[in-house]
Amino acid sequence: MTVPGNPDRPTYAMLNGEVVPFSEARISIMAPGLTFAVTVFEGFRAYWNERDAQLYVFRMAEHLRRQAFSMALIELDAPPSEKEIAAQIIQILLANQIREDSYIRSQAYVDDWGDMTATGPVGSSVICRKRPRTGAFESGKHFATSSWRRNAEDASPPRIKATANYLNSRLAGLEAQHAGFGGAVILNRDGTVAEGPGGCIFLRRGETLITPGPTDGILESVTRDTLLRLARDNDIEVEVRSVGRTELYLADEAFYCGTGQELTPMLSVDRKPVGSGEPGPVTRLLQSLYDDVVRGRNERYADWLTPVWPDGA
Repeated sequence: MTVPGNPDRPTYAMLNGEVVPFSEARISIMAPGLTFAVTVFEGFRAYWNERDAQLYVFRMAEHLRRQAFSMALIELDAPPSEKEIAAQIIQILLANQIREDSYIRSQAYVDDWGDMTATGPVGSSVICRKRPRTGAFESGKHFATSSWRRNAEDASPPRIKATANYLNSRLAGLEAQHAGFGGAVILNRDGTVAEGPGGCIFLRRGETLITPGPTDGILESVTRDTLLRLARDNDIEVEVRSVGRTELYLADEAFYCGTGQELTPMLSVDRKPVGSGEPGPVTRLLQSLYDDVVRGRNERYADWLTPVWPDGA
């Protein structure tokens, strides 16, 4: 169900543990979550399996664990527990009658009124909306290296999924858009590759799949972890290490990954073709493996899926 005239907006949202009409889900204009960006969040995807008549939330436990870490790091007073948020996610998907691929966002923030060091009162929300796969999954995108550097561990730690960190991503993304590119590559202060505005980067050189590590300025991505596991389980050699900007120009193929975009082939970087300039074979293999896993077609990874509808009803 969606709000008439706003097809991307759901009918209901979860606010502070209660299902409310989406139009009534509001916070104070003076909430530190807004005025000082004292907000952390998680983005989840849920996938529809027609055969099972079931909606599966992908790796919900891992996302919730990361949100708990983020809430602890910014010192929120008595935020909702992982168990509470998990139940709210299922409840709001059911309330909105979601039976197709969708996106879920869980947030926790300081509400009401306070200064930048306020730790409460804590508000929370969960929304879900229908979100089909992007066309770039098939077609790929052209990328440019941003002039903006990734925020650092000793400034605004990228390991925390905080809204404040996404100003850095916004600046890089806008710069890429204005220059006519579909995506951005952000370097860290050492001049090596960190990630993109909303996802991690993999490249292949020869037989080896390479990706920057947690100390290179990345969010510890659930999608990245999934692909590392799938690669290793399918005998693809993997190396986690720092990546120089010019290595992207030498790569045989590359892709960009995250919950929202899943796996987006990188066709070029700074107008230099990556490999053949087309989506590469390892990218296509991992896309296929990933799709089977998230839709419940590979029993080996069934523990990564949380079913939503009772008995597929």
